[in-house]
Amino acid sequence: MKFVKKNEHALDALRTNCSVGGGTSYFWARPDARLSVDVLFIDEAAQMALANVLAVAQAAQSVVLLGDPRQLEQPIQGSHPDGVGVSALDHVLGPHATIPADRGLFLAETWRLHPLICAFNSELFYEGRLKSRPGLERQEIRIKSGLNGSGLRYLPIQHDGNQSSSPEEADAIRDLIADVLGSGTTWVDRKGSESPISLDDVLIIAPYNAQVFELQERLPGARIGTVDKFQGQEAPIVIYSMATSSHADAPRGMEFLYSANRLNVAVSRAKCICIVVASPRLFEAECRTPRQMQLANAFCRYAEMASAL
Repeated sequence: MKFVKKNEHALDALRTNCSVGGGTSYFWARPDARLSVDVLFIDEAAQMALANVLAVAQAAQSVVLLGDPRQLEQPIQGSHPDGVGVSALDHVLGPHATIPADRGLFLAETWRLHPLICAFNSELFYEGRLKSRPGLERQEIRIKSGLNGSGLRYLPIQHDGNQSSSPEEADAIRDLIADVLGSGTTWVDRKGSESPISLDDVLIIAPYNAQVFELQERLPGARIGTVDKFQGQEAPIVIYSMATSSHADAPRGMEFLYSANRLNVAVSRAKCICIVVASPRLFEAECRTPRQMQLANAFCRYAEMASAL
């Protein structure tokens, strides 16, 4: 492996004794990088706009797009015309949730999700095509409470007037973690090995930084962050604190709080158990458009498939 600090040195290496090279989109879009490689692999192509992909495509004879359009979209700053921020993968997919066989390859197996969790994500986000690898059905939490086993859980917490933070939910999660850590809880992995649960085995996710701060005050040392922070990570137990009291209280509107992509990312971090902690009124959204009905549908389906704590 060789690291270089100048673009010219990297291009020289590719033309001589280097078979594989990596760089940012700025590197591959350089005029002198034209046709410098045979194949250009674009990682996280679901977060890369079509215009950027076209700019880097000149560096290769063929381009391979890798990514998951059903997870977080690319961050956008400023105001842009409609459609400009749509990723290259979304352009390829068109109206489909997953890639058709004549356009690409869909990786249909998850190496993380217990089948009970996978069933939710597969139905809502992947057209029923996603399956768990054999052995993942062994994953479970062992505790003498409603958390025992695997799958989806829902912890309803009543509160009013909360927008981006909920002390009530933070208190409930603190108590839940104390019960898990203080009762000899263990978890079984896909190989059948049993281990004690520690604080590192729990991911606590919130939509807003204000709720992250509420949780950090009560649970120092815990793995706490927003959905954006934890994409790509995993844990036996995932807790998703919604914070907002009702759809009308959502500070960024329904598009953000009820985002299907963000719910998909949050739930799919869990190996054994996913717990949504939320006000019951979030599942009673007053939808006025088909788009709002679509957004609320995933959360309502979660409530239908989950066991209440």
